[in-house]
Amino acid sequence: MLLSSLATPLPRLPFGTLGAQFAIGGLFLIHIALVGFILAATGIAPFMELAGRRRQDEMCLRYARGLSKAILYLYSLGATWAVLAVFVMAGLYGRLIGTLLNELLLPLTIAFASFFVGIPLLLLYVYCWDRFSPRIHLTVGFAFAAVQYVFLFTIVELDSYVLTPGTAVSAVGAAFSPSYPWLLLHYAGANLSWAPLLLAGIAVWRGRRAKSAAEITYQRWAARISFAIGSIFLLAQPITGFLLAETVKTSSLPAFDNLFVLNSASLFIGQVALLAVLVIGANLVFWRHKERTALGGGGAGPLTVVALLGMAGTALPSAVLPPNLVALRYVALLIAFLATAVNLAGYLRSLHGGALAERIDPLAARVMGVVGVCALVLTLYMGVIKENAKLPCGIDANTGQDSCLLSLPQSAQNFTVPKGYQP
Repeated sequence: MLLSSLATPLPRLPFGTLGAQFAIGGLFLIHIALVGFILAATGIAPFMELAGRRRQDEMCLRYARGLSKAILYLYSLGATWAVLAVFVMAGLYGRLIGTLLNELLLPLTIAFASFFVGIPLLLLYVYCWDRFSPRIHLTVGFAFAAVQYVFLFTIVELDSYVLTPGTAVSAVGAAFSPSYPWLLLHYAGANLSWAPLLLAGIAVWRGRRAKSAAEITYQRWAARISFAIGSIFLLAQPITGFLLAETVKTSSLPAFDNLFVLNSASLFIGQVALLAVLVIGANLVFWRHKERTALGGGGAGPLTVVALLGMAGTALPSAVLPPNLVALRYVALLIAFLATAVNLAGYLRSLHGGALAERIDPLAARVMGVVGVCALVLTLYMGVIKENAKLPCGIDANTGQDSCLLSLPQSAQNFTVPKGYQP
């Protein structure tokens, strides 16, 4: 977490200019990127394997097997960065961490206990690909995915509670925190969007370096499939993001003000710019791809222009679009995403037969790489914005009382064990 204002003044680490907020924030951002990719790969791999088994499609099976190996390579690395971040945060904000871990002990116990089930399932899924029957192997894959998403469900309880705290801290309160369902959907959808978009860019790069015709064909196929998956989940992000923002507004107005008025207001300029790169870039890829198929470009070009104008309207400065007309921003964003959805539908229709393995347009290939990198940057950037919304703490919407877990100075104090707490 970027818990950058949990104490006044912030405690400083004894090395250079790296203070608490950079140390904790940097460690968690690396962890979030790794875990986000793992969750996305976990969610995609068994479904891709299922498609490959049913269609006898070797490309789908290779894609699923490649994702499973990537999960294996990154799994312990992601956990290591999490341990480092928790150790640093516990040392700097011992009382806060001690309180959170005790009050939310049940969901956190479930989360960390899931590793004891998930790791054996992962090893079986990766190393028994050719030893188990297809049905048993698929069962193992879906079981591993279920365990990983149980971890996500429980960890988001902590994150959502800190964002929109209620009147009492408890595991039950965290599960029913107002922001929980939308934060969960938004986070899961973001992972299933940015990771495949990044994989599409990587596939384009690997295809250019490939020597054999078979490898070039596979990488073109993987690039187009990955880009399609990432684009589908990208379209859902404004919906869950809007519902999350409205929930924060009604449940914790200070957090909403931190998002849109105070701490993070200026950061949304960068957020809109990165989102515009994704939307416009995706439309360019759809357009260029359709021009190379039997369907032709058709209306893809005009739709790309509409998406461009919609994102430009979304990014208009407040001097041009005053606060009382903020609804026009939502209308412009809706128009941009509707145009993108129509273009995406045409792109998906064109992905049949040999179209998946055709040579990728050079401009589209470059755009895929840019979109993939920007998608990763955007998800990390949004993490920074979300954490800024938690500063300094939440106010209960019903009582008007401060519902912070601890006051700012208290959070950095040593944790003293009350009765009934685990040391």
